Amino acid sequence: MTLIDIARNEIGYQEGPNNNTKYGKWYGLNNNPWCAMFVSWVYNEAGFVKHIAASGKKGFASCAAGLNWFTKKNKLVPIGDAKPGDIAFFQFDDDAEPDHVGIVVKNNKVTKTLVCIEGNTSGNKSGSQANGDGVYRKKRPYKYVLAVARPIKEKHEATTSTSA
Repeated sequence: MTLIDIARNEIGYQEGPNNNTKYGKWYGLNNNPWCAMFVSWVYNEAGFVKHIAASGKKGFASCAAGLNWFTKKNKLVPIGDAKPGDIAFFQFDDDAEPDHVGIVVKNNKVTKTLVCIEGNTSGNKSGSQANGDGVYRKKRPYKYVLAVARPIKEKHEATTSTSA
C-alpha cells in the first residue's frame, strides 16, 4: 500500500469529543489539534516517518514545528511543483504562521489548486478548515498554500507500494 493509499483509506474518519483521535493517541498528544499528527501517522504507516522527524521519531505534532524543520532541512519546493506525497502547509488568516497541513494527492497547475488529504478539517466550506472534525479530501487554491515540503526526494517513493 502506498502513502497515498494509506491516507485515502482514512477519509471519513471522525474525531470524538475534544479532539479525541487515534492519531493523537498514537502520537501521545491526544485531545489536541491533530492535522500534523495525522500527516505524521500516515508517514509512519507507510514506513517513511524518518523523513519527517521534525519533533522526534514520530514526526511532528505542530504545523509550525514541521514547517520550521523542513525549511531548515532545505526541503521546501515551489507550490506549483507539488507532487503526490508532498506536505502542504496552509495559511487561512493573516498571521504568517501555518494554520493547517495536509498530504498532496494532486496538483492542478491550470486551475492553481492542490488536492490534499487532510485531518482535522471540515468536509464543507462552511466549517473550520484548520480545526474541523475529520479526515477529508480537499481542493485548495494556491493562495491558501503557505509552503510545500518534499520530505522524500527519491522519485515516486511516496506513491510506490510499501508492501512486498
